[in-house]
Amino acid sequence: MRTAKILSFVLTLAAGGLSPAFADVSLKGAGSVLAAPLFIRWITGYRQAQPQVRLQYEGKNSTEGIHQFLGRGAEFAVSDTPLSEEEGKKTHGSAVLHLPVAIEALAITYNIPGVPAGIQLSPEVLSKIFRGNLKKWNDSAITDLNPGISFPDMEILVLHREEESALHDLFPHYLSHLDPQWARPGEKEKSLKWPVGQNVKGNDKVVEKMKKWPGGIAAVDFSYASQHHLPTAALKNESGNFVPPTMESLEAAASGLQDLPEDLQVDLTQLHASKAYPLCAFSYLLAYQDRRAFHDPQRGQALVDFLNWILAEGQKIGSDGGYAPLPSAILSQAKEKVLNIKY
Repeated sequence: MRTAKILSFVLTLAAGGLSPAFADVSLKGAGSVLAAPLFIRWITGYRQAQPQVRLQYEGKNSTEGIHQFLGRGAEFAVSDTPLSEEEGKKTHGSAVLHLPVAIEALAITYNIPGVPAGIQLSPEVLSKIFRGNLKKWNDSAITDLNPGISFPDMEILVLHREEESALHDLFPHYLSHLDPQWARPGEKEKSLKWPVGQNVKGNDKVVEKMKKWPGGIAAVDFSYASQHHLPTAALKNESGNFVPPTMESLEAAASGLQDLPEDLQVDLTQLHASKAYPLCAFSYLLAYQDRRAFHDPQRGQALVDFLNWILAEGQKIGSDGGYAPLPSAILSQAKEKVLNIKY
């Protein structure tokens, strides 16, 4: 009788849809530095629901994370852009799901004495600044975009983060769309060749250098810029409007998408929503659709459980940390893809 009662209790838990328990399972993710703060928060939150799962995330850059994933050194990768055609060949025929899990963004911050926050920059001007083709803040290419603002006759000092250096990372990807010279022939998946400026590691070091270096400009995580109240630029989007980075303008970037393509791959920087901030992207989690080749069903089940948690509870955690949640229509599509993972 007691055995029957225990069995009945287990069946009730399963029927109620509660998450399964996992004994001593490890999962590893690697990739985007831009998404790393979000995944750290998600891992902390998920651990409360499933303390048995040992989950870690290595923030490298998107390309390094993809290579680790393709080499079977991680259960999932996180990238600011989808796999390239060449990378797709390295899956050896195994289908890889591109799951949008959040909307992320970079902000362009600067230190120009006497100039307020909210200057306006076009993508073309931004590209020229980071290529070193615009050298002074009072260049007419900048002042024409900002009537009423008096820019000093000051050198533009470019800073770029060394961990945002691969063409899969959001800022290099954004720039490479503007000017083919950013991506040299035969180097589509390698590090970007910054023509000018100084490499700095991490958001903190960028801001520290900026304070000592008037005239500086850099791209930093939107979440970081918001938390530290940094001056940010409004960027011209595909509709011709200058839009600052805000939670509302991130959500607007995807608000017009009712249905994603079957592969769920969309470049938000190229969309024409009028209120959209252009320097944003889906944070893509890459996972193998058929995990049976790994011969570890419990690990596959734990990965699916984590993905379902991200697309439910995780959306609430992301929205208060500078990452916009997915619109409901896209969230539904992502959840359907997770249902197709075989383990």
